[in-house]
Amino acid sequence: MPSRRTGIAVIAVMLAASGLAFLRAEQLKLERSPVGGTRMQKYFSTTCAPVRRHTRCTSHSARMSFRLRKPGRVALAVVSASGAEVERLTPAAGKQMRKGRVTLRWDGRTDGGGRAPEGTYHLRVHLLTLGRTITIPDPIELDLTPPTLTLLSAPGAHAIRYRTSEPGIVLVRAAGTGSHAGHGALFRGRDGRVGFRRTKLAGTEVTVTLVAVDRAGNRSAPLSAGSFRLPA
Repeated sequence: MPSRRTGIAVIAVMLAASGLAFLRAEQLKLERSPVGGTRMQKYFSTTCAPVRRHTRCTSHSARMSFRLRKPGRVALAVVSASGAEVERLTPAAGKQMRKGRVTLRWDGRTDGGGRAPEGTYHLRVHLLTLGRTITIPDPIELDLTPPTLTLLSAPGAHAIRYRTSEPGIVLVRAAGTGSHAGHGALFRGRDGRVGFRRTKLAGTEVTVTLVAVDRAGNRSAPLSAGSFRLPA
């Protein structure tokens, strides 16, 4: 009989504990998150190079920002898609921080000083004062692979058509020849085609080169589209 009462008591305690845990979980859902207003740079590259004024490679680091709604001790880390910690970020290594916007950068390095492999990463915020850890769901894509660019039209064809391996922009350089050597004009490809607007090189012979730049700023190898006369 006593053992039966003990068993019933244990079950009752377990049910009560489960109920309290459920209520606490529901309460946390209703509470306003202590971290909000996230702004994550979605794509970046640590190996990209500038392409004149149209570059997307403004830096070799990812900009991350969030709003801290309450002051407290905070530690930050970059984690991989699997949740493994890649690098602890030193601007907030467990120090007291005021509420407000926090902005920092990740240079694509690991704690060991090596270069992180390309892939998806997240910012993890350890709220030490509150005893909570929040992984910001907005992804940061580290992309180290240059796009590939394929010419679909015949070299020298006036109507240039192309295909890229991934989303991005295509820059088209028309360089003058003969008496116009040293002069050039820059155009943008759109929807797999190149349209030539009027320039100072209109009606002259040019050589045309295409370069693709992906969302992280990586650029393809230059692709020659041959030579022809620009529309007058």
